[in-house]
Amino acid sequence: MKNLSRIIRNFSGRKIVVIGDVMLDKFIYGDVSRISPEAPVPIVKIEKEFYSLGGAANVASNVSTLGGDVSLFGFIGNDSEAKIIKKLLEEKKIKHYLQESTKTTLKVRIIARNHQFLRMDYENCEDKHFSQEIFKNLKSALQFCEIVIISDYAKGTITDEIMDFLRQNNSKIIVDPKPENINLYKNVFLLTPNEKEALEMSSQKDIYLAARHLRKIGNIIVTRGEKGMLLVSDKELEIPTYAREVYDVTGAGDTVISALALSLASDASLEEAAIIANHAASISVSKAGTYSVNLIDLEKKFIGEESKTKSFTELTEIIEDLKKQGKKIVWTNGCFDLLHEGHIKYLKKAKEQGNFLVLGLNSDSSIKRLKGANRPIMPEKTRAEILASLEFVDFIIIFDEDSPCKHLSILKPDIYVKGGDYTLDTINQIERRIIESYGGKIFITGLVEGISTSKIIEKMKNDISLH
Repeated sequence: MKNLSRIIRNFSGRKIVVIGDVMLDKFIYGDVSRISPEAPVPIVKIEKEFYSLGGAANVASNVSTLGGDVSLFGFIGNDSEAKIIKKLLEEKKIKHYLQESTKTTLKVRIIARNHQFLRMDYENCEDKHFSQEIFKNLKSALQFCEIVIISDYAKGTITDEIMDFLRQNNSKIIVDPKPENINLYKNVFLLTPNEKEALEMSSQKDIYLAARHLRKIGNIIVTRGEKGMLLVSDKELEIPTYAREVYDVTGAGDTVISALALSLASDASLEEAAIIANHAASISVSKAGTYSVNLIDLEKKFIGEESKTKSFTELTEIIEDLKKQGKKIVWTNGCFDLLHEGHIKYLKKAKEQGNFLVLGLNSDSSIKRLKGANRPIMPEKTRAEILASLEFVDFIIIFDEDSPCKHLSILKPDIYVKGGDYTLDTINQIERRIIESYGGKIFITGLVEGISTSKIIEKMKNDISLH
């Protein structure tokens, strides 16, 4: 995790331009105890209400609270809601260039007993056009910015005119898209649809085919809620969700694209940026309302996970202490290249066999010996970073040998877990004798049919050859 922590520390001062549909979110909280005598609807007794920045303004807010230097461009009306937006932006010291239009977009949510009862939208979705003065300010901001975020909610801000202007100024663009505007996004660097949007934009029924189809526009990161993320660039990567508790998904996409932009501006690879953004999203959905994740929130997420990857000496001492406490130690090992659903189910099942799960991760050099010169797809540090984020993985050790015999003989785990494609007769018999020599047990999990890293890689090759 040290590399990801370094990237996050570099967020400070990164210059980001946000262009998109500026909104105001209003949250009304109350209680429901009876039904109206006038109609079969609940009566909400209002207890409190508050405003927060929404849409592109929330993206700018997230960039700011994560340490970035952000400039926001968009439209507002000449109304009371516009005054509230300006006040909130000024409180956060966000530079903004907002042109007056006919109406400020307002989303009003009524919430009672932790459930959203109703949402009311006030909006004008006609195409909007920036003045020459705004374009002048935008051109000046683009000279210094590192990433441009397009926050498109299909309210009329994002047009051919603005996209052509950005391309002419050689901007590195990432887009939170809307399907109806797909023709606007040609040759952007990165597109971040949710699963529903990706399927709709590609006219596909399978999310993997959808992402590969959209790859012709640019790199693709599909956000998939509880399923995590799917990255399709020159390689494919599934990233599991890191959220332990989902309270409110409002604004989670804004958080994702903000963290992606700052990570990329801080020299992260797409894989590293996706991992960081996924962590940021897990914080956002654990909070009520439209929440701007801050840098302290994000750094805290990595402190515990950094400590999961151990040296052999550190792990030996930890395991010895845990055994003295009567804890049952589970060991499993593997390449875990291109993490997929089968891996997640396997690791969850492994953890269920004891108190602490130790994951032995094959190093890059050992995978090359075992799998060939073209493997691994993901380097060992990235694989360890992803696996460390899983709550059911307690410790990780990267080993360079072809077999973990040395580790098994010294650590003496209570349970040795192998996948369902093994039997007691087909596992490494030296490993088996080591486990049985001190009374340890071998547990073989069931198979997740049809899912394997090799099959995924082969499918990717076939899809690429078809195109």
